[in-house]
Amino acid sequence: MATTPMAAHADGYDTPRSATATGAGSTYAAGYAAAEQRARAAVLAVGHDCDSGTYQTQSTYVSPGGGTWVFQSTHHAMCVD
Repeated sequence: MATTPMAAHADGYDTPRSATATGAGSTYAAGYAAAEQRARAAVLAVGHDCDSGTYQTQSTYVSPGGGTWVFQSTHHAMCVD
């Protein structure tokens, strides 16, 4: 997991955290959600009390016929550590 410098927040959310994860599902929405949920869980595994942050999510694979959708998501959040 990589961290990226961000501006400090006066409310105590001053530790930047980011994580990238892959998720898959049988529909576009399920794969997209799985990737974002896993990225968020990875951020919360090392930080606690994090803001909602932002996501950068992209499709990495779609099976022929659309039965499997795979996405990679990076979640950036500010946390209180």
